[in-house]
Amino acid sequence: MRRREFIQVAAAAAAAARLVEASSLGRSKGAAGFDRYGGWTGRSFEPTGFFRVEKDDRWWLVTPDGNAFLSFGINHFYTDLWNQDYNREAWRKRLGVADESAPEYYPALRRWFLETCEEYGFNTVGVHTSMRVVNTPRPTLPYVQALPFVDIPHWRPEIPDENFVDVFAPEYVARCDAMVEERAAPIRKDPFLLGYYMTDCPLFTEEDCRERPDTIGGARRGSRIGWPRRLRNLPGTAPGKRVYVETVHELYEGQIASFNRTYGTDFGSFDALVAAANWRPETELSNPQETRDNLVFLRKAVEQYYRVGHDAIRRVDPDHMFLGDKINANTDTMDTVFDVTSRYTDLVFYQMYARYEVQKPGLDRWSKRVDKAFINGDSAFTMVTDTMPRPYGPIADDLEQRAAWTEEFFRSAFARPEFVGWHYCGLIDSPILVPRKWDRQHSGIIDGFGEPYPEIRKVLQSCTSEMYSIARGREGDG
Repeated sequence: MRRREFIQVAAAAAAAARLVEASSLGRSKGAAGFDRYGGWTGRSFEPTGFFRVEKDDRWWLVTPDGNAFLSFGINHFYTDLWNQDYNREAWRKRLGVADESAPEYYPALRRWFLETCEEYGFNTVGVHTSMRVVNTPRPTLPYVQALPFVDIPHWRPEIPDENFVDVFAPEYVARCDAMVEERAAPIRKDPFLLGYYMTDCPLFTEEDCRERPDTIGGARRGSRIGWPRRLRNLPGTAPGKRVYVETVHELYEGQIASFNRTYGTDFGSFDALVAAANWRPETELSNPQETRDNLVFLRKAVEQYYRVGHDAIRRVDPDHMFLGDKINANTDTMDTVFDVTSRYTDLVFYQMYARYEVQKPGLDRWSKRVDKAFINGDSAFTMVTDTMPRPYGPIADDLEQRAAWTEEFFRSAFARPEFVGWHYCGLIDSPILVPRKWDRQHSGIIDGFGEPYPEIRKVLQSCTSEMYSIARGREGDG
């Protein structure tokens, strides 16, 4: 081959390689092979104008234009993390703004955020994010919208009893309807909306609720009683209390004496139980019959919670996906309730901080029980630093190991036929220099001053460039 021809061929090959990388990442609107939502045009389905799921040889998300989509999202875009005493000046300089009161500050921060997503291959805006910034003046990335009908997330160290609301009461239906009108109605026609989720790892089971020293916000304190204990102790006028009594009446086949033997009580009838408020504030965990009763009733309460939330959304928005809660898979919650919750959701939206080898048995087990698409909606791998002594998540020995664990999970999970998304925690480091992160910190893909972790960037760029190839079992073919 002549030198001129060699140069021409080499230049063409390099250009083709750049095109493959750009289209594989879907980093720019209208890139070859990708639609404006980041969907891969190599596999197409019927367009509906909204995101949905479909299964052929594997599960896929489907963009409004009808193209296959896998969601690699970024979480925790909280604007206060960019405006702390330790990093405020660095970000003003990086963004080219005088201060946070300048009208160009938030547009500049948004531009930086979108450029960073493009650089790393993130194609979705996940949970715990300042949508006011990201979606102003209009959305440009698919996103999820929170509808927290109940305020019982796992990370709060203290949760008042009354937060475990009576989901069987008409007031709860009205509460859901009002929130949907406020938060969902204005965006019900937005094609960039991926779907609605409710609560961040709600406290369902006794394992969720128990006190422990090592949780996301420090030691658990105060009331975390859960729905069975809360509702069974309400007065007889409460709908939830009546449903509880109906449940145990059926479990004990109408025999109040049998119920009394389990609980050491002396009720003369189930009607007397209905009337009794605050009759059993604690659960005896060593009592297997009480554990069974609470579990049966919990599943009824969770089903009611999901039915009411689902129906409230559908009355206003029949088109977008309902993701349900981000269910905590680091406790027993997934195995306890997800077959109930998945009756109402379009996919399984869970959270699990663990290496792939730890998540794999659960994914194997759950995907056999329910034929649905799965998204891990919040997880990552972390490491200890001088300013992050207690980071949340699996702690790697060093940056190289953290990067290796990230790549291992990405490639293994997206190769699974039911796995359609991983939303990464989080964007920038949240160290103890942030007052609200004193108890527990999060590792980001960049440090608090905006400097990248090169090993993490390299791994994510490599993985996202091959995401659709991995999903098709053709890893490495571009």
